[in-house]
Amino acid sequence: MSDNHEEESNVPAYVPGKHVSVDQLKQQDAEDEALKRYKESLLGTGVHAPKDDPRKLVIKEMKIQIEGRPDTIYPLDTKELIKEMKTKPFVLKESCHYKITLTFNIQHDIVSGLKQTNTVYRKGIKVSTEKHMLGSFAPQALAHSVTNPRHGWEEAPSGMLARGSYTAKVVFTDDDNEEHLSVEYAFSIKSDWKSDD
Repeated sequence: MSDNHEEESNVPAYVPGKHVSVDQLKQQDAEDEALKRYKESLLGTGVHAPKDDPRKLVIKEMKIQIEGRPDTIYPLDTKELIKEMKTKPFVLKESCHYKITLTFNIQHDIVSGLKQTNTVYRKGIKVSTEKHMLGSFAPQALAHSVTNPRHGWEEAPSGMLARGSYTAKVVFTDDDNEEHLSVEYAFSIKSDWKSDD
């Protein structure tokens, strides 16, 4: 949770490019062998997705890393596990340092300009909204992993007013404003790791 309440999602002069599918990219300049090998190194050689799963973005897990503490890992492979996240809050001790790592697969097509918007609520009132540009990703067999913040640690709020229970909603969208996934989760900020405040 940051003190930044509202951040712009895009740089004002940024205009996303036209969407081009993996197949279209592979067919362009197909006669150039060097370019073909380069594209295969970036895009892979085949489709890495089950045919009966139309999703482009598949979140595998969300990992909460707290400095000096064991990681809290939420597997998110199924809709049931995603719904369960809201009922299993994690705890942040006030002023602790933490970061969040998302592990995900991209399948079927390139996802350009993947963004994460995280909105935090306390007692139903919006406390903050943060937007993070994650990047553009091609389908591949191995999972992608993104950590926020990318460098250093985020510091949890502190003080009597910051302590309590929170809910949050994270939404993943791309340059085409396609919503890929929406996940709700819960957490608490406490004065120490075991307190009930």
